Amino acid sequence: MHESRDGYNRLSLRRAYRPQQNEIAARTLPRDGKTLRASPGIATACRACGGKGFWKAMKNSLTAKVLKVIGVFSGAEAFGIICSVVKMKLVAMWLSATGVGLFGLFGTTVDAVSIITGLGLRQSGVREVAKCRHSEGALRRIAARLRGWCMLSGVAGALVLSFLAPLLSLWLFGDYGYWWQFMILGGALLLNSLTGGEQAILQGTGGFRRLAKAAASGTAAGLAISIPMFRWLGDMSVALSFLVYSLSILFFLFVYRDRSIPWRVAGRKELGEGAGFVRLGGYIALATFATSLAHMVFMSWLNRETSTAEVGYFQAGNTLVFRYTSLIFGAVGLEFYPRMAANSHSPRRMYLFVSHEISLLLKIFTPMLLLFLLFRRWIVEILYTSDFEVILPFVSVAIFTIILRSVSTCMAFSIIAKGEGKTYLLTEGIDAVIGVCLNIWFYTRYGLAGIGFAQVIWYGVYTIMTGVIYFGRYRLRLGKEAVIAVAVSFATGVAAVAAAWRGWLIL
Repeated sequence: MHESRDGYNRLSLRRAYRPQQNEIAARTLPRDGKTLRASPGIATACRACGGKGFWKAMKNSLTAKVLKVIGVFSGAEAFGIICSVVKMKLVAMWLSATGVGLFGLFGTTVDAVSIITGLGLRQSGVREVAKCRHSEGALRRIAARLRGWCMLSGVAGALVLSFLAPLLSLWLFGDYGYWWQFMILGGALLLNSLTGGEQAILQGTGGFRRLAKAAASGTAAGLAISIPMFRWLGDMSVALSFLVYSLSILFFLFVYRDRSIPWRVAGRKELGEGAGFVRLGGYIALATFATSLAHMVFMSWLNRETSTAEVGYFQAGNTLVFRYTSLIFGAVGLEFYPRMAANSHSPRRMYLFVSHEISLLLKIFTPMLLLFLLFRRWIVEILYTSDFEVILPFVSVAIFTIILRSVSTCMAFSIIAKGEGKTYLLTEGIDAVIGVCLNIWFYTRYGLAGIGFAQVIWYGVYTIMTGVIYFGRYRLRLGKEAVIAVAVSFATGVAAVAAAWRGWLIL
């Protein structure tokens, strides 16, 4: 019988398949002294079809699971966006443009400090939790270490922001009048760090519905409490709103947390044993910072060389192509990343999961690409105004990146799942530099439309980079269905973008 690279044959792999916790059934199958459980529906398919029905049953089970997560989190994200729109509308009415500007400045400051001091614990913690989710004792220890490190990083971030408060006030506003608001933001940053730890535990253990409920409930409560503050406290309510939102979300995470995992913070000795995921998180944080820095460098260059209006056009197109599609990518990653991390020891399972995820994403995004190109003029006019039609050439080309992102993102998850932080940092760092250079070069020659081509080439290079690691370093492969899906989606996308560019595909 054919042996896989990790030493399992096909039959043992079928037996070793572990469905999600809510699908665990009564049948136990021993392997290597461990007890594994198989879903009764999958086990029945194996018996009825001699194993042939197993893979189809497994894929259907995974597809249903992923689509459920997409539905839950897309709904939660959509609700969050609606709350954000309402919040900014009220801020604009009661606090004018000054309040909106304060939200932007304070939000950017909190994000920048949290990236540096947060150590990427939200991402690396998910990996550690997912790997030990079936061992109660190990899970409790990891959760305690993660909470301890999140508390330390949160305190560090709060202290850094508090220490820099007078300087930030002077730099951003020209006086020291806002120093106390930055002190309040330090408290929000501490709460955000604790929130990240609880979110990582829920995500790693598969508590996706609880995670979505906590996010939606916290957002709604934060908005409800903030509205009277906006009305009666004026500009000082902006920083307080950050604190209220952070506290609300953390409160509901405690309400919906997994009660089987006691809330405990690890001591000094236990914290030292968690240095591994802290190191990985540090690499992830640096990679995230490199990506954010690249975006900021290009935006500042564009603002300096052209105008703020041109930056606005670029940001509008970027939001259409990347931000809204990121809702789906983010929802998929919430379920996909823990599953990959838990099975990072098995090359066969990893390539099966990556192949399935690529196929599913392409089935979702390829029709979306066609619909977007067909109705792109209406979409721009509805979300913005007719003045923003200048971004149509840009978005008509850049939308093809969702095909490339579907492939590259799934392969990139294998790097983090295996815990190779240096490889991930190197890949993301090189990719960030390439992206800035391509955007600047194409814009100087072809204007805003040229950025669309730059984005496609950028993600094409990133797909090649992740492919070299996935196929070459890890010696993984893609299943036949995934290869066919990539070929069909790529051909369809190229044809659709070409037709849209020539003006043949538009309403």
